[in-house]
Amino acid sequence: MMTAPPPLAQIAFSVVDLRLTEHWFREGFGLLPAGGARAMFRGPLTSMIQGLPGAASTCWWLVGRNPWFQLELFQFEQPMAKLASANQRACDIGYRRIGLWVADFDATLSRLARLGSQPLAESMGPPGARRACVRNPDGVFVEIMEEDPLPDLAGTQRIECPCAIRSVTLSVPDLDKSADYFSAVLGKAPLDRQLHQPEHEALWGLAGAKARSALFQAGDVLVEIVQYADPIGRPWPEGYRISDQGILNIALGLRNKADHSEIYARASAAGAKPNCRPIHLFGAGVVYVNDPQGFSLEILWMGSEKANREWGFEPLPLEKRPQPDTREIILSTTLDAPVATVWSILADHDGMAEWSGFKSIRLIRHGIDDRDGRGAEREMHGPGGRLVEQVIAWDPPNGLRYRVIAGSPLICHQGKITLAPKGLKTELQWRVRFRPRRPFTGTLLEKIMGGMLNKILRSGLPLALARKVGA
Repeated sequence: MMTAPPPLAQIAFSVVDLRLTEHWFREGFGLLPAGGARAMFRGPLTSMIQGLPGAASTCWWLVGRNPWFQLELFQFEQPMAKLASANQRACDIGYRRIGLWVADFDATLSRLARLGSQPLAESMGPPGARRACVRNPDGVFVEIMEEDPLPDLAGTQRIECPCAIRSVTLSVPDLDKSADYFSAVLGKAPLDRQLHQPEHEALWGLAGAKARSALFQAGDVLVEIVQYADPIGRPWPEGYRISDQGILNIALGLRNKADHSEIYARASAAGAKPNCRPIHLFGAGVVYVNDPQGFSLEILWMGSEKANREWGFEPLPLEKRPQPDTREIILSTTLDAPVATVWSILADHDGMAEWSGFKSIRLIRHGIDDRDGRGAEREMHGPGGRLVEQVIAWDPPNGLRYRVIAGSPLICHQGKITLAPKGLKTELQWRVRFRPRRPFTGTLLEKIMGGMLNKILRSGLPLALARKVGA
């Protein structure tokens, strides 16, 4: 029988752009790459474990100073992650926030600013104990802590890494039920202290919020459970799946099969339902369970150092991981019109057929937070058939990002258009990334795609601009 609570070993994310999110955590906080996997995250077994029919994804891992803990980032090809609303709040139901202790608070904020992430509010606290909060590229709230909430665990492991993951926060509909569940699974009552005070709610835009919370320690990470009374959190969107953009789940880590079986039994006795029976292979095992309020929890075990390396708990060189996309096309041009004029053409979904080479294009779904922006979908008919593109970032008049969600012969097909003023003209850069579905077709597909983009930039857009300016 276990004598100590099982440690938290992982926080998992479903991300829309694996390269972007991984770069944000690595460059902004100094987390270390720890490899990745693709083959093990597809097929019937993965679908059973994750409870996602046809599941297929590429996964990368990152580690900090924590001795046995990782951030796990999934980019799902199937089912594709539904975009989260930019207006989601820290009080809305779900895994909403993580907290990182950083060795240099000011340097961290400076790095994040260079990546385009500013604090949501003024930093709070005296020197040496300041806190701030930003949102990562997938909208998750990330708290930055200058004072380590678990100072006795700071240690000297991976001192080359300037941060440690210290907390994850769940916004729940019923605090008492969640506290009872975690107490049963961890075999330990909540701590007799709080991670946050009421004034901290302002850091993530909830100044004056009223809430109750319970705090658990699971290894060297704190699990904070919060129930908001004002404002009351919105429930998960209808049809929510753990593959949707945001924090997917958290994982408890064990070192042997017997302890794994014990924690699984505790979770089951507390009302959790598994997606499938526990799977045990090659000195490791895993099961996903769902608690009575719908929160996914992974329970894993691994009994060897080899498993640690293979499952992303030790730093590895950047190249030691599969790529979600293997081809990239980058084309640039200078257009004889100011940025605002160029943007007005790019932002007109229904008018794209005029310059894109497609026979017809129409907006079939409005954006999540505005008509044309993030989440908007356009149906495109051309020589190759039907495509559906979805806007995944919208930054007027500086640019946009999109992904192809239907009809593409490619995998992880995404594009980014950036506009920059050049006097009274505009410098436009168009980047496209993808992975071929079939081996040995990458060079041909890259040539075809590059030719199409080049035609758009050299003739399509200039002609559209000329007509607009002359109108």
